Amino acid sequence: MSGEDPFSNEEPLLPPIFAWTWPGSTLTWAIWGFGILSVGYGFVASLSMMDVDGFCFVFFGLVVMGFCCPNPFAVMMKTCVPGDSDEWTVHPLPPMHSSQWHLDRPEWNEKYAEWLPDPLARFEADGPEIRCEKDGDKWVVYYSGQELVCESCEEGNSVAGNECKECGGGDLIRFDNEAEASARMQKLIARHEGDDAQTLIFTEHPRNHRYRKLYNAKPPLLTAKFLYHAASVMFLAGMFLGMPSEHRGNLAPYATGLLLFGAIGTIISQWYNKGIVEAWDTVTSIIKFLDEGHTELVGQVRPSTFLPLDIVHVDGYRDPNWTFDDLVAWSWNYRVYECREERYYDDKAKTWKTKTVCNWRHVRGRSDRRDFLLHDGSGGVIVDIKSFENSDIGGPIWTRVRPGKTGGGDVYNHGDIRKHEWSLWALRLGDPVYLMGRIRSRPFEEIPKGMVANNSSRVHHTLMAVGEDAVRRRAKLRKGTEFSVLKPKTSALSRLGVLLMIAMTGFVMMAMGA
Repeated sequence: MSGEDPFSNEEPLLPPIFAWTWPGSTLTWAIWGFGILSVGYGFVASLSMMDVDGFCFVFFGLVVMGFCCPNPFAVMMKTCVPGDSDEWTVHPLPPMHSSQWHLDRPEWNEKYAEWLPDPLARFEADGPEIRCEKDGDKWVVYYSGQELVCESCEEGNSVAGNECKECGGGDLIRFDNEAEASARMQKLIARHEGDDAQTLIFTEHPRNHRYRKLYNAKPPLLTAKFLYHAASVMFLAGMFLGMPSEHRGNLAPYATGLLLFGAIGTIISQWYNKGIVEAWDTVTSIIKFLDEGHTELVGQVRPSTFLPLDIVHVDGYRDPNWTFDDLVAWSWNYRVYECREERYYDDKAKTWKTKTVCNWRHVRGRSDRRDFLLHDGSGGVIVDIKSFENSDIGGPIWTRVRPGKTGGGDVYNHGDIRKHEWSLWALRLGDPVYLMGRIRSRPFEEIPKGMVANNSSRVHHTLMAVGEDAVRRRAKLRKGTEFSVLKPKTSALSRLGVLLMIAMTGFVMMAMGA
């Protein structure tokens, strides 16, 4: 995030009563200007002609100007979390390279007398970086990158070169065998079990302390959009009251329409707002402390097992830029833009004619999904993506309009084909994912033996996220962080006030003879 941190001061992010916003782009400014011209013309026309007909332009202009003013809560969200794309946007970003994910950190296995990958390592928190290398006939443990553990003072202190940062000594631990080195690695990992989760979770995690003010912020009671639209309804009512009573009977259909529009709009607004409240009010869990039940999770896609991911060749092409080996969910599609001549009868000319009709036609495609590990910096949990019926892996990440050069399927050329297009939608390693689902136990035979960092209170490696609904909670999975799926909040007055005013205007018009 560049510039001044909006969370760095103690001032509230939004005023509680009223917040004014202006159009946010050149296009909306132009439309807003057109709206104010319409308002000015309506006023002048009404005053010069001494009738209410010009109020139609005032009403139209105010409606347009209101739609050009953004929701202040949306503007605040955009300032706090720039971008709402499918990518990580707030720095520092999560570790993006697989070498930083502890996927294959080894431990010494006495039974087989060799170093084997620790199946629990990928479930641990990111950091510290610990590895072991042989130096002559001794073994050396590297702690936090290239720094070595010092033996002269408290365990865990490190040295740069040959000098300890704490005591100034230069005694470096040398282990006589692999078992001793492996035991020290496990001990160093366990030392970090007490680390504060706030220091572990990713910057863009909604439980990060920096977003506390955002989640506690309340939308202002009144907004510019509400004032514009409320004024437009008042002018509509004024137009009706300014008409002679004998002409009001002709407005009965309009009065009924206003009443129905206001009532139905209020119901739809209430129903839509439930989904927004659901996303805001459900507390996102930290995976390190995860337990069974229905919850929200946000994290990064990582491999769930030691097995390599499938190599995907889009439409069978073997070209390097058509080949992917880091996809946990994918779908590719090959389509063509096809044109054909159609005959139709022209009623005016009383004769048969032909016209060219073009549309996209699906030729072929494939898709697949597999379980993955969702990691939020504090720990990882398995996600059964196939169980999520309501899932969205985002827009196309790759598109081509010409076929590859090696391998591939037959290019479709039957008929008048104007364009070819190959597209790939995918969830890749490193991508952010938001999900709401149920956390339940994994099948016993799939649970790796042991405890994460030898801590018996950590059970998230025994759990998995599945797409099961709960009361007032619908299971869903989305590519992107939680901020990419949250919708801006509005106050009840700003959201329902104008709709209720429209319904009341329609009711009054009907009661007064419309």
